[in-house]
Amino acid sequence: MAETLTARVGQMIVGGMHALLNQIENLAPEVLMAQSIREVDILIDEVQHELGQSAANRHLAQQQHVTLKQKHLDLTVQIEEAIALGRDDLAKPAIARQLDIEAQLPVIETTLANCGNQESELKGYVDALRGKKREMSEALSQFQTSREKVNSATPMGAHSSAGIKLDKAVQSFDTVFERQT
Repeated sequence: MAETLTARVGQMIVGGMHALLNQIENLAPEVLMAQSIREVDILIDEVQHELGQSAANRHLAQQQHVTLKQKHLDLTVQIEEAIALGRDDLAKPAIARQLDIEAQLPVIETTLANCGNQESELKGYVDALRGKKREMSEALSQFQTSREKVNSATPMGAHSSAGIKLDKAVQSFDTVFERQT
């Protein structure tokens, strides 16, 4: 019995908090819309940060690729000189190092391709998020404009305290009625 009483009291508290939050949201919908737009801005910043990291990783991989290619060419020259001098003892370690580089190059090339794909994908996300932000900003602007038109068209005394109380009572009734049925 105590558990059901506790559960019921908990439901009442939670229900009251939800009702309070709904009323606050209804009083300031523009504030919530603006906050949602700010959250999209934050998300855009996060995706741009990831895009920057991906670009940096691609740049580092490109530098490493160029360096390894140059080392491979240098080793080729050294191997040819060692063979020309008849110094197989010098050519063998250079050939082994050259084979190591040849094994590393495909891995770096795959990394470069992956970074490029990731950058393209992230750029697409940024563009999509910016488009959504523009759409949300436009909707907010239209909402504010429509609110201004309604407020300017409504006479000053039309929203009396009795009308506001009636609206609250009807809303409260509807909320309770929906929960009970």
